[in-house]
Amino acid sequence: MAAVEVPMGVAYNVIHEKICASQAIFNRFGDKRMMTNCDMTQAALNLREGDMSTSLFHKCLKFGLGRFSEIVNYCLETLADVTCWTSHHDLSWTIVLLAHSLKVKEKLRIHKALQFMGDVHLMENDEGTAVALFTVALEGFTYMDVHRSRAECMIRLGDITKKNGNELKALELWETARLLFECSSQAKRVQDIDERVSGVSEEVKEQHQKNLICLAELNVPAEKVEGVGSDVNGPKLEEEQVELIAV
Repeated sequence: MAAVEVPMGVAYNVIHEKICASQAIFNRFGDKRMMTNCDMTQAALNLREGDMSTSLFHKCLKFGLGRFSEIVNYCLETLADVTCWTSHHDLSWTIVLLAHSLKVKEKLRIHKALQFMGDVHLMENDEGTAVALFTVALEGFTYMDVHRSRAECMIRLGDITKKNGNELKALELWETARLLFECSSQAKRVQDIDERVSGVSEEVKEQHQKNLICLAELNVPAEKVEGVGSDVNGPKLEEEQVELIAV
């Protein structure tokens, strides 16, 4: 429960008390695997609160290597997500995550690595590459029906589209992302989108509502993602090219 509550924004003290209670139980039974799970949750909670230390993640990763794939996956995914870390945004851990995921053929984390690589390129103002990576990741998450990850890619694409002058397309992406975050109980992320939408002109909002009405009348799904990157510059990567990125 505590691990689920960290991204939901539940208060630190509430989660920390649950972690401590769980640690006491697992320590009594000598369950090192579950003790490590508690450490991972505490590390994620600390990170959410601004503690940029990676030592606890490294400790958990070392324990899980070769034994517990879920521990390795969680640690690598967190270390690779450059949006979590204010002190750096290099590709090192992201490439490690991609290489590991390709080796074990985990499609979800392959696409997460592509998303994180997109974040790095976006931070470095390489919008074309970022759009290509976010678009491939979005298509994969859509196929796997991973709500939160789909929404994260849509936010990024919406931000880039807005920057390039297409407020209407950006609003469409943000509104779809908002629904997906609501479905995955991400209240803080919903608030982030509301702040973005508040900055859009009333004229664009009215046009967006008209478009939704037209779509409803035509019975066309509003969440269709083909051509998401068509309004911003950047080549679209093909699935076969994914493995080349790890080289």
